Amino acid sequence: MRKLSLGAIVSVFFLWVLSSCSSRSAQTASNREGAFKSPNWTEDKWKDVPENPLIDPAGYGLPELVIGDPQILSPGEFDEQWHAFYHGFSHDDQGWHTWFFHSVSDNGLKWKEVFREEGEVGIQYLFCDGDRWIQYYTATTAAFADKEFRKKYHTIIRARTTTDFINWSDPVDLIYPDMPLEREGSGIEARNPCVIQLPDGRYRMYYSGGMVYLKDAGYGEPKYIFCAEADNPLGPFVKRTEPVLAPDARLPYRNYGCGGFKVFGYKQGYMAFYNPIYIDAEDKSRSEIRMLTSKDGLKWKEADCNPIVQPNPDIPWRSAIIYQLDVVPWNNTLMMYFNAREGWRGGAERIGAVRLELNGDAPVVKLKKPFKKK
Repeated sequence: MRKLSLGAIVSVFFLWVLSSCSSRSAQTASNREGAFKSPNWTEDKWKDVPENPLIDPAGYGLPELVIGDPQILSPGEFDEQWHAFYHGFSHDDQGWHTWFFHSVSDNGLKWKEVFREEGEVGIQYLFCDGDRWIQYYTATTAAFADKEFRKKYHTIIRARTTTDFINWSDPVDLIYPDMPLEREGSGIEARNPCVIQLPDGRYRMYYSGGMVYLKDAGYGEPKYIFCAEADNPLGPFVKRTEPVLAPDARLPYRNYGCGGFKVFGYKQGYMAFYNPIYIDAEDKSRSEIRMLTSKDGLKWKEADCNPIVQPNPDIPWRSAIIYQLDVVPWNNTLMMYFNAREGWRGGAERIGAVRLELNGDAPVVKLKKPFKKK
Protein backbone atom coordinates (compact mmCIF):
# COMPACT_ATOMS: atom_id res chain seq x y z
CA MET A 1 0.00 0.00 0.00
CA ARG A 2 1.35 3.40 -0.99
CA LYS A 3 1.92 5.78 1.92
CA LEU A 4 0.37 9.24 1.62
CA SER A 5 2.66 12.20 2.00
CA LEU A 6 2.07 14.74 4.76
CA GLY A 7 0.87 17.22 2.14
CA ALA A 8 -1.62 14.74 0.75
CA ILE A 9 -2.94 13.98 4.23
CA VAL A 10 -3.39 17.71 4.93
CA SER A 11 -5.18 18.14 1.58
CA VAL A 12 -7.55 15.22 2.27
CA PHE A 13 -8.28 16.57 5.76
CA PHE A 14 -8.95 20.07 4.39
CA LEU A 15 -11.36 18.68 1.77
CA TRP A 16 -13.17 16.65 4.43
CA VAL A 17 -13.58 19.71 6.69
CA LEU A 18 -14.77 21.83 3.76
CA SER A 19 -17.25 19.16 2.69
CA SER A 20 -18.52 18.78 6.25
CA CYS A 21 -18.94 22.54 6.71
CA SER A 22 -20.66 22.87 3.35
CA SER A 23 -23.03 20.06 4.26
CA ARG A 24 -23.86 21.65 7.61
CA SER A 25 -24.29 25.08 5.98
CA ALA A 26 -26.59 23.62 3.35
CA GLN A 27 -28.61 21.85 6.05
CA THR A 28 -28.81 25.05 8.13
CA ALA A 29 -29.89 27.05 5.08
CA SER A 30 -32.43 24.38 4.25
CA ASN A 31 -33.81 24.46 7.79
CA ARG A 32 -33.92 28.25 7.74
CA GLU A 33 -35.73 28.35 4.43
CA GLY A 34 -38.10 25.66 5.64
CA ALA A 35 -38.98 27.78 8.65
CA PHE A 36 -40.16 30.56 6.35
CA LYS A 37 -41.94 28.42 3.80
CA SER A 38 -45.53 29.58 3.38
CA PRO A 39 -48.13 27.12 4.66
CA ASN A 40 -50.62 25.99 2.03
CA TRP A 41 -53.54 27.99 3.45
CA THR A 42 -55.43 28.56 0.20
CA GLU A 43 -58.72 30.42 0.12
CA ASP A 44 -60.82 27.26 -0.15
CA LYS A 45 -59.49 26.12 3.24
CA TRP A 46 -60.86 29.20 5.06
CA LYS A 47 -64.54 28.36 5.61
CA ASP A 48 -67.21 30.95 6.39
CA VAL A 49 -68.78 30.26 9.78
CA PRO A 50 -72.53 29.59 9.34
CA GLU A 51 -73.44 32.41 11.74
CA ASN A 52 -71.97 35.14 9.49
CA PRO A 53 -72.11 38.07 9.73
CA LEU A 54 -71.44 37.95 13.46
CA ILE A 55 -71.69 41.61 14.46
CA ASP A 56 -74.11 43.88 12.59
CA PRO A 57 -74.46 47.61 13.36
CA ALA A 58 -78.20 47.41 12.72
CA GLY A 59 -79.96 47.73 16.04
CA TYR A 60 -77.23 49.74 17.76
CA GLY A 61 -79.45 52.83 17.70
CA LEU A 62 -76.80 54.93 15.93
CA PRO A 63 -77.74 56.36 12.51
CA GLU A 64 -75.56 55.44 9.50
CA LEU A 65 -73.26 53.38 11.72
CA VAL A 66 -70.42 51.39 10.15
CA ILE A 67 -68.15 49.17 12.26
CA GLY A 68 -64.86 47.41 11.66
CA ASP A 69 -61.25 46.45 12.48
CA PRO A 70 -61.96 43.83 15.19
CA GLN A 71 -59.46 42.83 17.85
CA ILE A 72 -60.28 39.50 19.50
CA LEU A 73 -59.25 37.90 22.80
CA SER A 74 -59.97 34.19 23.18
CA PRO A 75 -60.77 32.52 26.54
CA GLY A 76 -57.72 32.38 28.78
CA GLU A 77 -56.09 35.55 27.46
CA PHE A 78 -57.94 37.84 29.87
CA ASP A 79 -60.71 35.77 31.47
CA GLU A 80 -62.81 32.80 30.37
CA GLN A 81 -64.86 34.72 27.82
CA TRP A 82 -64.28 35.83 24.26
CA HIS A 83 -63.83 39.59 23.86
CA ALA A 84 -64.21 41.70 20.71
CA PHE A 85 -63.03 45.31 20.47
CA TYR A 86 -63.88 47.35 17.38
CA HIS A 87 -64.53 50.90 16.28
CA GLY A 88 -67.23 52.63 14.31
CA PHE A 89 -68.46 55.85 12.74
CA SER A 90 -72.02 57.17 12.81
CA HIS A 91 -73.56 60.25 11.21
CA ASP A 92 -76.48 62.45 12.21
CA ASP A 93 -77.52 66.10 11.90
CA GLN A 94 -74.69 67.01 14.29
CA GLY A 95 -72.05 65.50 12.01
CA TRP A 96 -69.75 62.48 12.32
CA HIS A 97 -69.21 60.59 15.58
CA THR A 98 -66.38 58.17 16.42
CA TRP A 99 -67.10 55.14 18.60
CA PHE A 100 -65.18 52.41 20.42
CA PHE A 101 -67.09 49.20 21.24
CA HIS A 102 -66.48 46.18 23.48
CA SER A 103 -68.53 42.98 23.18
CA VAL A 104 -68.28 39.57 24.84
CA SER A 105 -69.20 36.05 23.82
CA ASP A 106 -69.32 32.52 25.22
CA ASN A 107 -68.36 30.89 21.91
CA GLY A 108 -66.76 33.56 19.69
CA LEU A 109 -69.82 33.60 17.43
CA LYS A 110 -72.76 35.20 19.30
CA TRP A 111 -71.76 38.57 20.71
CA LYS A 112 -73.26 40.92 23.28
CA GLU A 113 -72.22 44.57 23.58
CA VAL A 114 -71.04 45.52 27.08
CA PHE A 115 -69.42 48.92 26.52
CA ARG A 116 -69.29 51.80 24.07
CA GLU A 117 -67.41 55.07 24.19
CA GLU A 118 -67.71 58.14 21.98
CA GLY A 119 -64.58 60.20 21.40
CA GLU A 120 -61.23 59.92 19.66
CA VAL A 121 -60.59 56.14 19.68
CA GLY A 122 -60.66 54.70 16.17
CA ILE A 123 -58.85 51.69 14.67
CA GLN A 124 -56.99 49.99 17.51
CA TYR A 125 -54.66 47.15 18.45
CA LEU A 126 -54.39 45.41 21.82
CA PHE A 127 -50.96 44.42 23.14
CA CYS A 128 -50.51 42.33 26.27
CA ASP A 129 -47.66 43.74 28.37
CA GLY A 130 -47.26 41.69 31.54
CA ASP A 131 -49.87 42.86 34.05
CA ARG A 132 -51.51 45.42 31.76
CA TRP A 133 -52.96 45.78 28.29
CA ILE A 134 -51.85 48.54 25.96
CA GLN A 135 -54.38 49.83 23.46
CA TYR A 136 -52.61 51.43 20.51
CA TYR A 137 -55.16 53.38 18.54
CA THR A 138 -55.83 55.74 15.68
CA ALA A 139 -56.87 58.98 17.34
CA THR A 140 -59.28 61.12 15.35
CA THR A 141 -58.14 64.72 15.86
CA ALA A 142 -61.65 66.01 15.14
CA ALA A 143 -62.22 65.33 18.84
CA PHE A 144 -59.25 67.58 19.85
CA ALA A 145 -59.73 71.15 21.05
CA ASP A 146 -56.65 72.55 19.26
CA LYS A 147 -57.82 73.83 15.85
CA GLU A 148 -54.30 74.22 14.44
CA PHE A 149 -53.45 70.68 15.45
CA ARG A 150 -56.59 69.43 13.70
CA LYS A 151 -55.50 71.20 10.51
CA LYS A 152 -52.00 69.73 10.66
CA TYR A 153 -53.06 66.13 11.38
CA HIS A 154 -56.32 64.33 10.69
CA THR A 155 -55.35 61.26 12.73
CA ILE A 156 -52.37 60.35 14.91
CA ILE A 157 -51.46 57.18 16.80
CA ARG A 158 -51.85 57.19 20.56
CA ALA A 159 -51.77 54.58 23.34
CA ARG A 160 -53.46 54.08 26.69
CA THR A 161 -53.31 51.24 29.23
CA THR A 162 -55.77 49.21 31.27
CA THR A 163 -55.93 46.16 33.51
CA ASP A 164 -59.72 45.65 33.31
CA PHE A 165 -60.91 47.24 30.03
CA ILE A 166 -63.02 49.61 32.12
CA ASN A 167 -60.52 52.07 33.57
CA TRP A 168 -57.95 53.58 31.21
CA SER A 169 -54.82 55.66 31.66
CA ASP A 170 -54.37 59.04 30.05
CA PRO A 171 -53.24 58.68 26.42
CA VAL A 172 -49.71 59.29 25.16
CA ASP A 173 -48.89 60.43 21.63
CA LEU A 174 -46.67 58.03 19.67
CA ILE A 175 -46.79 58.70 15.91
CA TYR A 176 -47.48 61.91 13.99
CA PRO A 177 -47.72 61.80 10.18
CA ASP A 178 -44.81 64.18 9.54
CA MET A 179 -42.82 62.50 6.76
CA PRO A 180 -43.70 63.47 3.16
CA LEU A 181 -44.98 60.00 2.19
CA GLU A 182 -47.11 59.85 5.35
CA ARG A 183 -48.80 63.12 4.29
CA GLU A 184 -49.57 62.09 0.72
CA GLY A 185 -53.05 61.97 -0.67
CA SER A 186 -56.57 62.72 0.48
CA GLY A 187 -55.89 62.88 4.24
CA ILE A 188 -53.00 63.45 6.65
CA GLU A 189 -53.22 60.27 8.66
CA ALA A 190 -51.16 57.80 10.65
CA ARG A 191 -53.41 54.85 11.47
CA ASN A 192 -53.82 51.04 11.77
CA PRO A 193 -51.18 50.39 14.49
CA CYS A 194 -49.87 46.86 15.12
CA VAL A 195 -47.12 46.25 17.70
CA ILE A 196 -44.88 43.21 18.18
CA GLN A 197 -42.02 42.46 20.54
CA LEU A 198 -38.76 41.63 18.75
CA PRO A 199 -36.35 38.84 19.78
CA ASP A 200 -33.99 41.40 21.35
CA GLY A 201 -36.78 42.68 23.62
CA ARG A 202 -37.42 45.89 21.68
CA TYR A 203 -40.77 46.84 20.16
CA ARG A 204 -41.78 47.43 16.56
CA MET A 205 -44.91 49.23 15.47
CA TYR A 206 -46.29 48.76 11.97
CA TYR A 207 -48.71 51.44 10.86
CA SER A 208 -50.34 52.91 7.77
CA GLY A 209 -49.59 56.34 6.30
CA GLY A 210 -50.48 58.28 3.19
CA MET A 211 -53.94 58.06 1.65
CA VAL A 212 -55.69 57.10 -1.58
CA TYR A 213 -59.26 58.15 -2.32
CA LEU A 214 -61.97 55.66 -3.28
CA LYS A 215 -64.20 57.66 -5.62
CA ASP A 216 -67.02 55.14 -5.74
CA ALA A 217 -67.10 54.73 -1.93
CA GLY A 218 -66.46 58.36 -0.99
CA TYR A 219 -63.64 57.99 1.53
CA GLY A 220 -59.88 57.39 1.79
CA GLU A 221 -57.84 54.28 2.54
CA PRO A 222 -54.15 53.80 3.48
CA LYS A 223 -51.44 53.94 0.82
CA TYR A 224 -48.21 52.76 2.55
CA ILE A 225 -47.11 50.57 5.46
CA PHE A 226 -44.38 52.02 7.69
CA CYS A 227 -42.73 50.85 10.89
CA ALA A 228 -41.04 52.39 13.92
CA GLU A 229 -39.09 50.87 16.82
CA ALA A 230 -38.66 51.60 20.52
CA ASP A 231 -37.01 50.27 23.67
CA ASN A 232 -40.23 50.85 25.62
CA PRO A 233 -43.73 49.80 24.46
CA LEU A 234 -44.95 53.35 25.13
CA GLY A 235 -42.15 54.94 23.13
CA PRO A 236 -40.52 57.03 22.01
CA PHE A 237 -40.75 55.22 18.65
CA VAL A 238 -38.09 55.96 16.02
CA LYS A 239 -39.41 55.71 12.47
CA ARG A 240 -37.81 53.98 9.53
CA THR A 241 -38.01 56.56 6.78
CA GLU A 242 -38.92 54.20 3.93
CA PRO A 243 -42.14 52.19 3.88
CA VAL A 244 -41.91 48.42 4.27
CA LEU A 245 -44.73 48.03 1.73
CA ALA A 246 -45.98 50.26 -1.08
CA PRO A 247 -48.58 50.03 -3.85
CA ASP A 248 -47.38 48.72 -7.21
CA ALA A 249 -49.24 49.46 -10.45
CA ARG A 250 -47.95 46.16 -11.86
CA LEU A 251 -49.76 44.14 -9.18
CA PRO A 252 -53.50 43.90 -9.87
CA TYR A 253 -54.23 43.15 -6.20
CA ARG A 254 -52.15 46.09 -4.85
CA ASN A 255 -52.27 48.65 -7.63
CA TYR A 256 -53.63 51.50 -5.48
CA GLY A 257 -52.85 51.13 -1.76
CA CYS A 258 -51.74 48.79 1.02
CA GLY A 259 -54.56 49.03 3.56
CA GLY A 260 -53.82 47.76 7.06
CA PHE A 261 -51.20 45.29 8.27
CA LYS A 262 -51.25 42.71 11.08
CA VAL A 263 -48.01 40.85 11.93
CA PHE A 264 -47.69 37.51 13.75
CA GLY A 265 -44.94 35.06 14.59
CA TYR A 266 -44.81 31.90 12.49
CA LYS A 267 -42.21 29.23 13.28
CA GLN A 268 -38.87 31.12 13.22
CA GLY A 269 -40.11 34.03 11.13
CA TYR A 270 -42.96 36.46 10.63
CA MET A 271 -46.28 36.31 8.87
CA ALA A 272 -48.54 39.22 8.01
CA PHE A 273 -52.12 39.43 6.83
CA TYR A 274 -53.06 42.64 5.07
CA ASN A 275 -55.83 44.07 2.90
CA PRO A 276 -54.30 45.73 -0.17
CA ILE A 277 -56.41 48.31 -1.99
CA TYR A 278 -56.91 47.96 -5.74
CA ILE A 279 -59.00 49.16 -8.65
CA ASP A 280 -60.43 46.20 -10.57
CA ALA A 281 -61.02 45.73 -14.31
CA GLU A 282 -64.48 47.35 -13.98
CA ASP A 283 -62.94 50.43 -12.30
CA LYS A 284 -64.42 49.51 -8.91
CA SER A 285 -62.45 49.94 -5.71
CA ARG A 286 -61.72 46.66 -3.98
CA SER A 287 -59.75 45.11 -1.15
CA GLU A 288 -59.02 41.51 -0.18
CA ILE A 289 -57.05 39.71 2.52
CA ARG A 290 -53.64 38.38 1.52
CA MET A 291 -50.71 36.80 3.35
CA LEU A 292 -47.03 37.79 3.44
CA THR A 293 -43.99 36.09 4.97
CA SER A 294 -40.67 37.51 6.12
CA LYS A 295 -37.44 36.45 7.81
CA ASP A 296 -36.83 39.80 9.50
CA GLY A 297 -40.21 41.53 9.48
CA LEU A 298 -38.91 44.19 7.10
CA LYS A 299 -38.65 42.50 3.70
CA TRP A 300 -41.93 40.85 2.82
CA LYS A 301 -42.86 38.24 0.24
CA GLU A 302 -46.32 37.38 -1.08
CA ALA A 303 -47.37 33.87 -0.06
CA ASP A 304 -47.93 31.31 -2.80
CA CYS A 305 -51.41 30.48 -1.47
CA ASN A 306 -52.85 33.98 -1.98
CA PRO A 307 -55.50 35.32 -1.93
CA ILE A 308 -56.87 34.33 1.47
CA VAL A 309 -60.33 35.99 1.41
CA GLN A 310 -61.75 37.84 -1.61
CA PRO A 311 -64.96 39.80 -2.16
CA ASN A 312 -67.65 37.37 -3.28
CA PRO A 313 -70.83 38.49 -5.08
CA ASP A 314 -72.55 35.33 -3.82
CA ILE A 315 -71.97 36.36 -0.19
CA PRO A 316 -73.72 39.77 0.09
CA TRP A 317 -72.23 40.96 3.39
CA ARG A 318 -68.68 40.68 1.91
CA SER A 319 -69.47 41.25 -1.75
CA ALA A 320 -67.66 44.57 -2.36
CA ILE A 321 -64.65 45.29 -0.13
CA ILE A 322 -62.89 43.30 2.62
CA TYR A 323 -60.99 45.20 5.29
CA GLN A 324 -58.94 44.67 8.44
CA LEU A 325 -58.70 41.57 10.57
CA ASP A 326 -57.48 39.65 13.55
CA VAL A 327 -56.40 35.99 13.67
CA VAL A 328 -56.89 33.83 16.77
CA PRO A 329 -55.69 30.22 17.28
CA TRP A 330 -58.45 28.14 18.83
CA ASN A 331 -58.88 24.34 19.25
CA ASN A 332 -56.57 23.37 16.36
CA THR A 333 -58.04 26.01 14.09
CA LEU A 334 -57.37 29.61 13.15
CA MET A 335 -60.29 31.99 13.44
CA MET A 336 -59.94 35.07 11.22
CA TYR A 337 -62.30 37.92 12.11
CA PHE A 338 -62.66 40.85 9.68
CA ASN A 339 -65.05 43.55 8.55
CA ALA A 340 -66.42 43.72 5.03
CA ARG A 341 -68.52 46.08 2.97
CA GLU A 342 -71.69 45.42 1.01
CA GLY A 343 -71.89 48.16 -1.61
CA TRP A 344 -69.77 51.25 -2.05
CA ARG A 345 -71.03 54.80 -1.31
CA GLY A 346 -73.51 54.43 1.51
CA GLY A 347 -72.75 50.71 1.83
CA ALA A 348 -73.10 48.60 4.97
CA GLU A 349 -70.15 47.16 6.91
CA ARG A 350 -70.33 44.17 9.25
CA ILE A 351 -67.92 41.88 11.10
CA GLY A 352 -67.71 38.15 10.35
CA ALA A 353 -65.22 35.29 10.43
CA VAL A 354 -63.72 32.41 8.50
CA ARG A 355 -62.21 29.28 10.06
CA LEU A 356 -59.14 27.28 8.99
CA GLU A 357 -58.48 23.72 10.19
CA LEU A 358 -54.76 23.52 11.00
CA ASN A 359 -54.46 19.75 10.49
CA GLY A 360 -51.07 19.68 12.17
CA ASP A 361 -49.77 22.99 10.77
CA ALA A 362 -48.18 25.43 13.21
CA PRO A 363 -50.48 28.33 14.15
CA VAL A 364 -49.58 32.00 13.97
CA VAL A 365 -48.94 33.64 17.35
CA LYS A 366 -49.11 37.19 18.63
CA LEU A 367 -45.68 38.44 19.63
CA LYS A 368 -46.38 39.87 23.07
CA LYS A 369 -45.79 39.19 26.77
CA PRO A 370 -48.34 37.00 28.59
CA PHE A 371 -50.91 38.64 30.85
CA LYS A 372 -50.31 38.22 34.59
CA LYS A 373 -53.41 38.45 36.74
CA LYS A 374 -52.89 40.03 40.14
